[in-house]
Amino acid sequence: MSDRYRVVFEGRLMPGKDEQMVKERIKSALKIDDQGIAQLFSGIPVAVRKSTDLATAEKYKQVFAAAGAFCEIRKEDGEDVNAPASASGGPSPAAGAGSGMSPSGPPQPPVGNANVRTITTSSGGKMIITNIETVPGKAVVEHFGLVSGSTIRAKHIGRDFMASLKNLVGGELKGYTQLLQESRQQAMDRMTEEARLMGANAIVNVRFSTSSVAQGAAELYAYGTAVRVE
Repeated sequence: MSDRYRVVFEGRLMPGKDEQMVKERIKSALKIDDQGIAQLFSGIPVAVRKSTDLATAEKYKQVFAAAGAFCEIRKEDGEDVNAPASASGGPSPAAGAGSGMSPSGPPQPPVGNANVRTITTSSGGKMIITNIETVPGKAVVEHFGLVSGSTIRAKHIGRDFMASLKNLVGGELKGYTQLLQESRQQAMDRMTEEARLMGANAIVNVRFSTSSVAQGAAELYAYGTAVRVE
């Protein structure tokens, strides 16, 4: 019988994240109500998902990461997976928390649609980037955990003026297309640098998330799992 895992959330946010915004993202991703959010952020470890396989547990972890929060994967026997060294043993789930929550985060693409890229890092090395769980033709020999990168961009008055003209005649808003491309690249670069510093040579399960942080400004967030492949 394969190992079974549980996903445990203790209310920990990523540095610099706004709690209310994180709550709204989790609420939307897990399709839960205000009572469920209050339970998650009660300060008591909550088992968001119980007795699941590792792949499903990792998807939950990515959903929480996209929202700006940390969660832990623990074996059902109490052993922590990718948890801080100071973490305690088995969790103490709050009443009602169980396997009913289901993330609606980005779907896992089929292998046939895999996008695998190799980019050059700031040190001159190579980093493989893919949106699937493995690198085709290579074996994952070490996991380093979640890596991420983000950037917040504001609208440009010149681009806004051109956009207003396009609204009259139609056509692509090239200024905004370029802005998004630059944002994606910067978020990717920061994520890749974090993985490089860990000693990874590949990032799998790469995903992008966007959110509005202020009027006229938005965050683009890239995240994935840093690994070493051979």
